[in-house]
Amino acid sequence: MTLLWTFLLGLMGVSAVLFCVTFLLRLVDPRIEQWPALWGASLMLCVIIPALALLWSFLPQGITVVTSEVFPIHMPLEAMPFTTFAQDASAETGFGFGRVLMMGFAGLYVVGVIWTLGQLCWGRHRIRTIIAQAESAEIAGQADVLVSPDVASPFAYTPFGARDRSRIVIPESYRGKVSYDSLLDVLVHEREHLTRRDDEFGLILRVCLCLCWISPFAHGLFGTWSQSTEMRCDMAVTRHRNPQMRKAYADTLVQAFHIAAGRVRQYPAASFSTHRIRNEHMRIKHIMNGTRPSYKRKRDSLCLGIAASLLTVTGALTLSATATAGPKAEAKSANWVSSDIVSGRLTSKFGLAPDPFEKGKTRDHYGIDIAAPTGTPIYAPMDGKVLAATDNFKGKTKYGNVVVLKTENGVKTLFTHLDAYNVKEGQLVKKGEQIATVGNTGKSTGPHVHIETYKD
Repeated sequence: MTLLWTFLLGLMGVSAVLFCVTFLLRLVDPRIEQWPALWGASLMLCVIIPALALLWSFLPQGITVVTSEVFPIHMPLEAMPFTTFAQDASAETGFGFGRVLMMGFAGLYVVGVIWTLGQLCWGRHRIRTIIAQAESAEIAGQADVLVSPDVASPFAYTPFGARDRSRIVIPESYRGKVSYDSLLDVLVHEREHLTRRDDEFGLILRVCLCLCWISPFAHGLFGTWSQSTEMRCDMAVTRHRNPQMRKAYADTLVQAFHIAAGRVRQYPAASFSTHRIRNEHMRIKHIMNGTRPSYKRKRDSLCLGIAASLLTVTGALTLSATATAGPKAEAKSANWVSSDIVSGRLTSKFGLAPDPFEKGKTRDHYGIDIAAPTGTPIYAPMDGKVLAATDNFKGKTKYGNVVVLKTENGVKTLFTHLDAYNVKEGQLVKKGEQIATVGNTGKSTGPHVHIETYKD
């Protein structure tokens, strides 16, 4: 659950930051919106950064401790208000209303991802069906141009990784409504999509968008990328044209918009015209002004790649440190416990306590419970000897993984529900030596360590 929340919160946070940064860049130079690589890279980072954070969360504990030291300003995920409430409720009721909400939201996200991916697959299947049923358009001897009565706007399609099977599909409704010269302009526009491989790159971005469907910022980034690709293809048509010829091309776009207005169903491919009037208005404005990109392709693309790489590493390490924040974390709740043994949140004290497995009842609690992220290290309180290191303590599995340590002062200490232990029975350990990690094994309501101490 912690890892999923790391991904979801990271996804929302990263997409919001990237959207705001790119929006500010657009204010500095409005022509930046004509740079598809910027918007596409930003959308991909919305998924890559949280995904890498999850990957690093699975790395050995020593590495994750380093990341939390490098980025000490981040609150551990369990100390965030909503997750803290969920864990407190879980400690009292065994499952907890907050945890139910968290699981429900996570389930909704997963269902949404499956649904949007299904829609994408169906849309691509529909495109292949249309192309299979389309007829040759016989326009200027271009064999890859087809005509179909099932589409409302021209589009370019390329099966992923198979450029030799690229096709341009023209609506049958264009016959008799669009002049031959205007139709040639449309074909130049769509062929530029094929040259730039917009359909293939767009498929990757659509998959990213499916994973980011809960983020309105991700949808904004994708919308700007889509619009920028159309503007770049418009430039391919009007690059060497005078204002009068640009006006004629703008008239073609307006005409295509009117033809498509009555049939607004869109497919996941680069369509010449859409039903979004605001986008078409902006495209016409750029066509008439004859604007050009504000970047040098090779130089600025290299700078974008370097910036994206640095942002990926920094953002992923930061999120990973947030998810696995341990002893060094700065933001702590009122019940935060920090000692030479383990650091975490005190969720249950010694003595009479609510029974987490039977609502409304109490029980004698013979130790303390300290909640912490899975993998948080546990250290020996003093020099001593390991009496037990087992997953079947007293012949019962409800304790999970257990370590029993007898120290020099005659005190026995039990650590239960461990994720793992790195000692064995009979081993001598020194004070401060790591003996185990916090886990969620046995009969447990969440990642924590139960500590009992006995003397005589």
